Amino acid sequence: MRGRGPGALASRAKRSPQIRNLPFRSGLRASHAIFLLGVAFLAAVAVALLLDLDDLRRNEAARAAERGAEAARAAEAHAARALDAAAAALERARDHSAWPAAARRGDDAALRDAAQRILRATPEARLVLLDAQDRARQVHPPGPPPAARDLARLPGLDEHRRGAPGPLLATATAGAAEPLVLATARLEDERGRHAGMAAILLPARALLPRDIPSSIGIDIHLADGTRLASSHAAAAPQDDAGRQRVALMIRAAADEDTLDAAGDGDRERILRIRPVAGWPAAILASTQTASLRGAWMARALRHGLLFLGLAAFTGALVAFLSRQVDRHRETERRLREAVDNVTQAFAIFDAEDLIVLCTRGYAELFAGDDDPAALAGMTHAEVVARSIARGELPEDGMDAEAWARTCAERHATPPAEPWVRRLAGGRYVLLSERRLPDGGTVAVGTDITEIKRREQLLEAARRDAELASHSKSRFLASMSHELRTPLNAILGFSEIIRDQSFGRSAVERYTDYAADIHRSGTHLLQLISDLLDTSKIEAGSYTLIEETVDPVAVVEDAAAMLRDRARNAGIRLRLHADKDVPLVRADARALRQVVINLLANALKFTAKGGRAEVQCGLDEQGWLAIAVGDTGAGIPEDMLPRLFQPFSQAHSHLVRSKEGAGLGLAISRGLVELHGGTIGIESIEGEGTVVTLRLPPERLVARAPAAS
Repeated sequence: MRGRGPGALASRAKRSPQIRNLPFRSGLRASHAIFLLGVAFLAAVAVALLLDLDDLRRNEAARAAERGAEAARAAEAHAARALDAAAAALERARDHSAWPAAARRGDDAALRDAAQRILRATPEARLVLLDAQDRARQVHPPGPPPAARDLARLPGLDEHRRGAPGPLLATATAGAAEPLVLATARLEDERGRHAGMAAILLPARALLPRDIPSSIGIDIHLADGTRLASSHAAAAPQDDAGRQRVALMIRAAADEDTLDAAGDGDRERILRIRPVAGWPAAILASTQTASLRGAWMARALRHGLLFLGLAAFTGALVAFLSRQVDRHRETERRLREAVDNVTQAFAIFDAEDLIVLCTRGYAELFAGDDDPAALAGMTHAEVVARSIARGELPEDGMDAEAWARTCAERHATPPAEPWVRRLAGGRYVLLSERRLPDGGTVAVGTDITEIKRREQLLEAARRDAELASHSKSRFLASMSHELRTPLNAILGFSEIIRDQSFGRSAVERYTDYAADIHRSGTHLLQLISDLLDTSKIEAGSYTLIEETVDPVAVVEDAAAMLRDRARNAGIRLRLHADKDVPLVRADARALRQVVINLLANALKFTAKGGRAEVQCGLDEQGWLAIAVGDTGAGIPEDMLPRLFQPFSQAHSHLVRSKEGAGLGLAISRGLVELHGGTIGIESIEGEGTVVTLRLPPERLVARAPAAS
């Protein structure tokens, strides 16, 4: 079949990705996709939380490093002030003028006074003097001097002997309970020769500021790595490797204001190094990373709880969506099955006018294909072109191109009412199209071929019936004319014999026979006239001769013509007419015939002693109403709808016992309707009948005012 094959389907799928992405055509289950999206969401949340924790860790480390740097700057300033004060005291100690003669002679009191003046800026320091033979004497405060062997091991002593003026820094225990910092300077006599050494011993805590945060440790080291002081209460003893490592860090920090030796926070502590200005020493401020873990752990706990909550919510949401998707797929499957089993032509076009889905009926009717999938992705124009190529018949007066444009216009702007397309093979489809909110179109077609065939048969039957009716009317008109000529002769001769116009007959029976012949001929002539009027009315050839007529006069004439019949039948006939009944534009003969027919029927079916009435006037709507009523036998209710049909009679013993062909009411209705009026009948069986004819107000003519 045309339109089949992998290549055609692939090309259409490229043009219509909607077809390829329909859920029932997708290879990946939507529930699996939802699960993967949930996992991806949780993974993204986990990564974001981990990044936040890492950012917190880095920020805490940076803040700790900054706090360490601030502590290092404060400690450096404090140590520099203390060491500068010690250096100033040493400089005063080297000045001979600071020592009076008594002090130079060894007077203890004079020495103490001089030492107090020298140490006035460093009240916590001790002043120790060594002579040229390295004998030590603690001048201030009073007390035993450090052991000479401890002082002799100081590296600065040899440097002073070689001429280094100082001050030099070193550490010393000197038998004290706490570590000491030793600052030394060379003493010289008046000739500039080595005369000994002045040493100021400071407790290590004097170099440390008092307001050190508990989370920060401060160490003061010499340039060679030797530790001078530490804020740690239980600082571990320093070995050679430790001194060398510290010396390397101090040398690295020599050109920097502050060096972050371990600022990335990956080690156990964050170390900040700051050289002490003007001294061969450096401040080491360290922060233990363990102190930073509290905030990190608290946030990690919050993030963990948040992640667990999100995981639970995501799991519940994924489960819910999966169930909804499964239900949707099940509903979609049922819909697909229902669409596949729909016998009508049904198709949905997307906003790009491509077929999304269609039924087998649509594919067969419009494309001649029994596979709906073959039309997937096909445009409406392609479907119309295929249908025209298969033999679809355009509307009258259109070629194929004009018909294709008409179909496209009706598809783009669907008409309010369905329209019919004649397809190949003589099939008819009633097509209805509607626009969808998303811009697509839904098309529903119903195969009405059988209905059209029945309509054609009915139309042919109607034409045949009309032809037969016209033939009948022509036949009746012709036959009535042919019958009237001899019938008029029969009536004339029978009337002469009945009236004995040429003399009396010797046999009375001939006269009776002539009267019977005349009466039967008159009835036959009336029947022929009725048939002729019926045929003219049905053929539409009855011509009204309209004039201004007085309806009251017409009614009185009809009543006068039948008054003798009513008297002979023992029936009271009465006439009622409203005052000032207007004139009417009508055919006087036709109107009189209608009233005579109605009044004759009233007299015919009313028993002796009954009553017949004729009323003439205007009804509530302003129509002229002429009502003929009787107190006769009445008509069964089920017979009323058929009484105005030709040759129709009420099926009762009274009707069958009366003369008549059943044409009077049919002729009356036809004549009234030719005037634009109506005629109706009301009857109660056993009580009587009322027949009312009405003529519209536009036929009424006001009477001229009476002359005074």
